[in-house]
Amino acid sequence: MRDITINDILKMIVAHLKLIVIVSVVAALGAYIYADQFIPKKYSSSSKICIKYDGTVTDENSVVNSGDGNKQSASQIGASTSLANNCSVIFSECEEMLDIIPGGYSVTITSVSESNVLKITVTGSDGQVCADTANAIRNAAPEVFAKYYTGGVAVPFGRPASAPGTHSSPDETRYALFGFIGGLIISVLVAIIIEVIDTTIKSDDDLYKIYDVPVFGEIIDFEVEGGARKK
Repeated sequence: MRDITINDILKMIVAHLKLIVIVSVVAALGAYIYADQFIPKKYSSSSKICIKYDGTVTDENSVVNSGDGNKQSASQIGASTSLANNCSVIFSECEEMLDIIPGGYSVTITSVSESNVLKITVTGSDGQVCADTANAIRNAAPEVFAKYYTGGVAVPFGRPASAPGTHSSPDETRYALFGFIGGLIISVLVAIIIEVIDTTIKSDDDLYKIYDVPVFGEIIDFEVEGGARKK
């Protein structure tokens, strides 16, 4: 078996460049159509709530009432952040919240940038249902919080959720990119295999590689129909 250099591989790719381009484009187009037509669309909508702790922490075991329901000290915000992280778990698993979520829809409740603001994201097949569910959880948060916690309050934060204008998944562009890369890799491998199993001699370099004998001249065969052939 002859040795194959990087230069040989580049020549193989150039020789089948048209095939490689066509296969890659077709693969990308096929992946895009598959994602757009055959994968169910998912929509996401989000709302937010803010967890406020109503005291200032003086040490690990004592709390002093701030007496101000609007402004929070630095220690209150720190305590509120810890409370919010705890609430994200409780709200995600408590029966009152689970009863709000329609079948087939998923909900994630996470802290926004490690703050005392919780983001409620609902994902499912209908954008309007996602928005309505996110708002229902947002509105139920104060009552649910009061049931499980004391010394604080959960309040709706920011704008209510609205129906998304487009789906959140699948990402057709990403599928097309993966399809293009896959088609490119496969077509390049096929081009190399075609060249490797092809035992015909196409150039002087092939003769030199096989027999280790340099070629000093060529004889043209004029008897071949339709043109000349090297002999």
